[in-house]
Amino acid sequence: MSADELLVVSPEAVAVRAGLTLPLTEEQRETVAEAISDAFGDVAAYLGKPPLPVTLVQRGVGGDGRGGWRLAHDPVIEVLSAVAETGLDGELTGLYTITYRAGLSPAENPVYGRAVARYVRAAAAASPEVRRTVQRDAPDTRLIKSASVEGQSVTFEDAGGGAAGSGAAGAPPALDSLKRWRRRGVNQPAGIAPHPLEITWRWPWP
Repeated sequence: MSADELLVVSPEAVAVRAGLTLPLTEEQRETVAEAISDAFGDVAAYLGKPPLPVTLVQRGVGGDGRGGWRLAHDPVIEVLSAVAETGLDGELTGLYTITYRAGLSPAENPVYGRAVARYVRAAAAASPEVRRTVQRDAPDTRLIKSASVEGQSVTFEDAGGGAAGSGAAGAPPALDSLKRWRRRGVNQPAGIAPHPLEITWRWPWP
């Protein structure tokens, strides 16, 4: 899977929305890709679960009493391996290191895929870093805010302006547009939401 497929939206799609012309320079592409990554990080933290399928490695896992495993992230797509753990004395501990794939799948749920792509594309285009790049490299970019029926009166605003959910041209939708997929009743501890670009994300504690 390519980086662009993993991101759901490509840097080029975000750049066009923001008002940059193609092809992108290497610097522009890196800036836009970082903004996409940041937007996915926001989605991960809001949902409390991986927003895209990722491979995770979790140590110290026990059974759930129903033939499965007590895993930290859902929805679980598949368990790839289960390796028995041993203690310092070399004896089996009864716990396992589990490698598994988990996360929401845009491919299997097109409604979710369209919603998350819409949010990430708009949020990345409206990010301060991308806006500064547009102001530097495409200072004449403007978006139509309103127009009369016959086009005799047109009002413009700066490209990408507007707070999330404000409805302004270029403003990203609010994160709560994804609330139907949010984990219910579970608080995700700050700082441990899985990063969407980490193809293998190793659990840093037992």
